Amino acid sequence: MKKHMLLMMLLLAVCLAACLPAALAEPEKTLLTIYEGPKTMVSSKTAQVSANGYDLFVYDVMVNHEHIWNANTQPADTPMTYFDFEGKVRLEIRMPGLPKPVESAVVQPYACGIVPEVNDGVVSFVITEPGQYTVVFNGSVNKALHIFANPLETDVPDKDDPNVFWIGPGEWVMDAIALEDNQTLYISGGAVLHSIISVANANNVRICGRGLIDGSDYPAWNQPGSYARVPIDLNHSKNVTVEGICVVNSNCWNVNSYSSKNVRIDNVKVISGRQNGDGFTLQSCTDNVITNCFARTWDDSLVIKNYSGSTKGITFKNVQVWTDLAQSMEIGYETDKGLTLDPEIQDVTFEDITVLYNFHKPVLSIHNSDDAFVHNITYRNIVVENAFMQGDNGFNKELIEMTLANSSWSTVRDEFGSIDDVLIDGLTVINTADGKVPRSRMAGHDEEHRITNVTLKNVSILGEPVATLKDLKLSTDEYCDGIVIE
Repeated sequence: MKKHMLLMMLLLAVCLAACLPAALAEPEKTLLTIYEGPKTMVSSKTAQVSANGYDLFVYDVMVNHEHIWNANTQPADTPMTYFDFEGKVRLEIRMPGLPKPVESAVVQPYACGIVPEVNDGVVSFVITEPGQYTVVFNGSVNKALHIFANPLETDVPDKDDPNVFWIGPGEWVMDAIALEDNQTLYISGGAVLHSIISVANANNVRICGRGLIDGSDYPAWNQPGSYARVPIDLNHSKNVTVEGICVVNSNCWNVNSYSSKNVRIDNVKVISGRQNGDGFTLQSCTDNVITNCFARTWDDSLVIKNYSGSTKGITFKNVQVWTDLAQSMEIGYETDKGLTLDPEIQDVTFEDITVLYNFHKPVLSIHNSDDAFVHNITYRNIVVENAFMQGDNGFNKELIEMTLANSSWSTVRDEFGSIDDVLIDGLTVINTADGKVPRSRMAGHDEEHRITNVTLKNVSILGEPVATLKDLKLSTDEYCDGIVIE
């Protein structure tokens, strides 16, 4: 009898255990890595952020809110922080640097579905997926907080390897670092490196880590005695990987790949607030892939040009963009700066791109201002959360613009190219500045230099599907053929 009762109790215990929620039966584990800031720097007085109760170091980085070209602009700053995790993290944010207490907050991208709590000026929410999160307070983009929640770091190079340059935590000022074949530069979390990284005519190079490359020590490139210092400059190189780091406060372009092949850039975050602060710029490259990245820029965010030779096989995928000035996704204007014979830009894909804000010029643009043949271009699943394009003369700048025309950036004068085979499949615009559909424009040049075969499908603006070119407010000229919307 006792054995029978014991067996019954054991069976009951097994059944109860099987019915328990997974979180109770096997508690979820969170792995969290936070990084102290350099002892020579002070955490932001604008923002205070904690992750699962641990205080994070918050950096103030340069941004620009003018949204018009001004050669003498003085950047403002905005707070930024980062950490690594796996599992679940509760973030709590206080903003003592705002002119008034926080009454409302929005977390972007909207697709993350996070609705934060705001209690007594404290903003809190939980994240379960690594990614880039931006928090806007009291309906103003000024002092927006950028949070870079990285996945846990893997494949950390060996510090003792003679081919590894290891930058530990702290603030470092160095001359340009030139990497050669088979070398790795590792920038530790908690490191702030004031330098530029050059990879020229090299093969099998890696730049990685969690730290920052900071260009704030350099005056703006157009100031007397200064010049452009590109933080990451890849030049005629092959098999290069850049991953995990942040690039801030550059005095010019941020991440540049020039005539380089087989380049992989992953989880790199760029915040730029000075003149010509282009985000990810690719010139005459082959097989370059940019994934899981972030670019807030005071000039073009994602850029493709021809500087010396043609371009082929470029992919931007799962990238967040905030464009304070110029274009979000730009091909051109320079499409034959190197006077190449029969120049081309082909096989280019922008996929799963979220434009948090565009404040200036077109979101999608192809400006073929030289004589290149630009073709087989795909835009897929593009979400524009805030299309606030204002140009330099007020709102209602184009959403989409494709042109064949010389410009101040042209190298080849009085010769023109063409644009063919462009697919825009999935374009969603959530908000516009005036609550209306922004205009778009396509213009060829003459009978021999045309824009042809552009297909738009699955376009939605302000919650309404766009069924006709008229609904899209798209103007075309007589040198455009095969422009259709499905």
